[in-house]
Amino acid sequence: MSETLWSLRARSIAKARKAFLRGDPEGLHDLRVALRRTEATTSALGKKKIEKRARKIVQSLSALRQLEVDRGILAKIREIGRIPENVAASLDAEWNADYADGFARASRVAGGVKLRRLEKKLRGLDRPTREESVARLELERNRVEQRLVPPREEAGDKRLHRYRIAVKNARYLAEDLAACGVSGLENRIAREKDLQDALGRWNDINLFRERLKKIRSKSEEKGAVSLAGELDPVIAALEGAVATARREALAVAGQFSRVLPFLQASA
Repeated sequence: MSETLWSLRARSIAKARKAFLRGDPEGLHDLRVALRRTEATTSALGKKKIEKRARKIVQSLSALRQLEVDRGILAKIREIGRIPENVAASLDAEWNADYADGFARASRVAGGVKLRRLEKKLRGLDRPTREESVARLELERNRVEQRLVPPREEAGDKRLHRYRIAVKNARYLAEDLAACGVSGLENRIAREKDLQDALGRWNDINLFRERLKKIRSKSEEKGAVSLAGELDPVIAALEGAVATARREALAVAGQFSRVLPFLQASA
């Protein structure tokens, strides 16, 4: 069954790579997810070199993905009139140019030899027994689960971000176990996906706000006082949106923790 996992990871990367190169809207996101899943699987099954290769490729695509998300948020708040049109148009033009440059670089990564070698390496991995795969995956899943205690309300952004990553990894490992034939994980996977989505919404709006704050600071340093002033109310409004998304994510996390016995015991 581990052979199925290796081939599944390789096929997922190949499919997402091709989608990205032909310009599919979700191609970049899907490629990063396929690589993140590969990280989780190879880490659990002891293929550290491949895990490192996958991580490096993901990291090379991260900035472009964040810019993609930020452009989407900008379009939404521009549509509802929550940002001055002249500011939105200026940011849109600058970010479109940055995205075009980043897409060209990411296309070279996606079409390059390193990614294809990763796919080939995955397909050629030795197959451990199903029992060994399940044992290793369960061990790693249990280790990751110890990090699923929800952060307190006063926890910092870094703590909440680490929690988000732990939830994501736990879900990926549960899906690997399900692919190996372990039953009874469907509800847990669904809950972890809901929690991952809620944390992702917080993360997206929080990082968008941070980008605008950096732009504001740079504008002020350059003497563009009018732009800084126009961004102030936008950033202030985003503070409320970030706080709301954070509360909603922590509420989902609280519901999630009540269904995991070891979390109840540690509370």
